[in-house]
Amino acid sequence: MKRAALYYANYGWPVVPLHFMKDGRCSCGRVRCDSPGKHPTTKHGPKDASRNEIQLDHWWNRRPEANIGIRTGVNAGIVVIDVDPRHGGDESLAELVREHGELPATVEALTGGGGRHLVFKHPGGTVRNRSNMRPGIDVRGDGGYVVGPPSNHASGGRYRWREGHGPHETTPAEMPAWLLALVTRGNLEDVNADAAPVAEQAPTLPAALMNERATRALAAMRGLRADDHKDGSRRLFAAASIAVRFDLDTNGALATIREYLNGAPTPRDYSDADILKRLHDAERTCTRGDALNNGQARRAAAPSTAMPNTPPPEPFRPFPVDALPDRMRVFVESVAAATGTDAAFAALAALVVVAGCIGNRVAVLVKSGWVEPAVLWGVLVGRSGTTKSPVLKLVTRALIDLFKAARRAFTDAMKEYVREVERHNVRLAEWKKSQRNGPPTDPPDEPERPIERRLLVSDITVEKLGELLEQNPLGLLLSRDELAAWSGAFDRYAAGGKGSDQPAWLSMYDAAPVTIDRKSGKGNYFVERAAVSVLGSIQPGTLARSFGTAEREAGLLARVLVAYPPDRPALWTEAALPDDVAAEWRTLLEALLALPAAVDEHGDPRPRFIPIGQEAKALWIEWHDRHARELVDISNDDLAAHYAKLKGVCARIALLFACVEVAAGGDAVAYISADAMRRAIAVVEWFKGEGRRVYAVLGETEEDRARRQLIEWIERRGGAVTVRELTHSLQQYRGRTDAAKADLDALAKAGCGAWEHPAPGPKGGRPSPRFVLATDDANTKTPADAGVNDGIGSGGTPSGSARAEGADSNGHAGDGEEWGEV
Repeated sequence: MKRAALYYANYGWPVVPLHFMKDGRCSCGRVRCDSPGKHPTTKHGPKDASRNEIQLDHWWNRRPEANIGIRTGVNAGIVVIDVDPRHGGDESLAELVREHGELPATVEALTGGGGRHLVFKHPGGTVRNRSNMRPGIDVRGDGGYVVGPPSNHASGGRYRWREGHGPHETTPAEMPAWLLALVTRGNLEDVNADAAPVAEQAPTLPAALMNERATRALAAMRGLRADDHKDGSRRLFAAASIAVRFDLDTNGALATIREYLNGAPTPRDYSDADILKRLHDAERTCTRGDALNNGQARRAAAPSTAMPNTPPPEPFRPFPVDALPDRMRVFVESVAAATGTDAAFAALAALVVVAGCIGNRVAVLVKSGWVEPAVLWGVLVGRSGTTKSPVLKLVTRALIDLFKAARRAFTDAMKEYVREVERHNVRLAEWKKSQRNGPPTDPPDEPERPIERRLLVSDITVEKLGELLEQNPLGLLLSRDELAAWSGAFDRYAAGGKGSDQPAWLSMYDAAPVTIDRKSGKGNYFVERAAVSVLGSIQPGTLARSFGTAEREAGLLARVLVAYPPDRPALWTEAALPDDVAAEWRTLLEALLALPAAVDEHGDPRPRFIPIGQEAKALWIEWHDRHARELVDISNDDLAAHYAKLKGVCARIALLFACVEVAAGGDAVAYISADAMRRAIAVVEWFKGEGRRVYAVLGETEEDRARRQLIEWIERRGGAVTVRELTHSLQQYRGRTDAAKADLDALAKAGCGAWEHPAPGPKGGRPSPRFVLATDDANTKTPADAGVNDGIGSGGTPSGSARAEGADSNGHAGDGEEWGEV
């Protein structure tokens, strides 16, 4: 406990010792303690909190088991949002997020009782402690404190930092404007009006609709020159001017300028009041919205009376589970049933796990000079609560069990190694003694230290991965529940002048050579074939924020396969993963791990190169050329880069399927069969459609996003809605019947649906017209323009067909198809 307390003190957080749980009771000794394990042991409570190491030594030497209280407020520089699910805090927070947008990634602790502590940067001024700000949500501000990890809890559990969100992994984020208003004023009714720095304020846009402008504004800010460290005030005014010229509302301007300043430090910290003052100044010298093309985004800020006629993102298409080898298909379908999730989640996770198990054992020889390794990067995209984590746990559980067994064997080997070292020291002493008078002889051989074989890792630092790859040349699988920290690590050392991690990650995707310098300066790691597959989940907003312009231009996002199925309610199910299916999955992974690799001239393992069979080569060439023609017609640079990488992905997945085919018999893979290639093409065609859909969402304009969100809402209500239902259900339409009718008319005009006029009932009267979304049964089927045989995928067309029913020549969905959620 003392070690953790000292760490927090060095981090800048004052701490105070708390009573702790012992034998189910609070150490204070009171039988009915009303705050067991949570109240301070000192006389003045949190007022005694200190960062002085001598004081901390004194406290924890007296009570080594004392829990840790972390002081909050302006002195600590933090405000903590305490979410208690026992009183509905998780539901209250989810409601706030749905209404105002996702919270930024920040430091977060998980309490022993199932709650959450969200740690944000103190905004300055006064932030009072508040109980029940919303049901189950408290604020710990000035004069308050929270219990810090690894303190124990009355429930028997312990406080711990959420993986990837500890203070050693990230820093407290700024509170978004809506949360700041709620924390400081207790209501959100006039947050936008109070914050506006302009005399004539534009109607407020939802937070999600400001992303495009904010992204463009942030890129412009990052283009500002920073000649020296004394230009903070000048750059702040320039950033404020950009925010005004891009017509950001106050919330968006504050958040965007904060993000810019985080990456371009100034001589002093600027408060929100300082930024608002610069925004006022910028309003007097800049024309609001003049950086936007033709004023389109400015007009979008006004209440919507019509929506554009551009096509929305394509509807979601089910993953072609029938294209998976039987052993994978059965497992994927079982995981989907057990978790109540779309099969796309389990399918992508299974593909990445299979790739990680194969690693550097084999690689596919596409042609002379073109080799693709068994490496995949996959991300499950979904909002919080879409059951991504249970899918990841079920798919990787077998690897965790295998790691436990390997860990026990390694521990036993280390014990034997220690005993052998002791025996060696005895032999060495005897040898030295014999060399004094006897003839010279060779010293006894030193025992070889055992190496722990690893596959599954969660550490995202390139330096640690370099160390592990040197010890495990057959490759690694990085698996994390939340991948935001992974994408954030691409430039981890850039600020320190040591370069970016991006080149190393690009090498790991291609199993290429990589040299990693140690931060300590003591040597480096060299890995000839650095193969690292990556699997995890991420929330939609975090995906867009994490892969910024630099990551996209470097091609990092282009290498990531995504699965982003429509949200579905997490309904209760008695289904569980059958034991025999789980056992068969483990057997398959063990067989893949046992695939033989080749050996180079130095005796080190290297991949065996697997050629594409003659029949499979014909299928590959036909698909490759058709895919290349589609790529030429893509105008979106990010999507074009993704399409370009899918050529290699197709070969990689064909290799995976070929390995799965032979794994049951324990044979070595000889070549890529036509069946493996057909299946791979069907799967990659699905990833093409999913890529088009997700990239369309990431690149949406404000108008596009508003229309899509309305369509998704109608879809969740069963696909039909009346104007009255719209005005009574969505806040932005309350009291705005004309706007609701106009937006539904715009959807009808765009071909997204049509008005129905029900006939009068037996009692007469005129029923309200209903807007009904367009549907098409064909849209529930998997596109078959992969040229695969019947029976591969769902709704497949005969081999040789380059078109799918209801699709244009480029494979894009035509009009009149069923809408899916994104």
